[in-house]
Amino acid sequence: MNTILWIIQVILAVFFLMPGVGKISNSKQKHIADGHLKPNASVNPIRILGILELLGCIGIVLPWFSGIYPVLTPITALCFCGIMIAGMVIHIQKKEYKMLPMLFSVFVLSAMVAYYRFRSVSK
Repeated sequence: MNTILWIIQVILAVFFLMPGVGKISNSKQKHIADGHLKPNASVNPIRILGILELLGCIGIVLPWFSGIYPVLTPITALCFCGIMIAGMVIHIQKKEYKMLPMLFSVFVLSAMVAYYRFRSVSK
């Protein structure tokens, strides 16, 4: 099970790396054009989410690998669950239903990591 969890953790890190970089590096005009942002809205919340996603890429792998505060790995997985729930709510509000299976799958993978890694930490 440990090997499967490691594979899932790496997949989650890669999954959140790409949008995290995009949220930080794309211009406000690009976010507006993609429909992520309204023209009069601030880009700061998107940038903050991108930073948090990048920190999550580190938090899902490094603490468990290094053995330094390994409880941060399942906490990060729970945070990913929260991001996925928020994403599902937003996409439902926008009537973008084609994204829901992917978001739900990432939610399930994150929940698995959180559950099994919390179980390992508590032993």
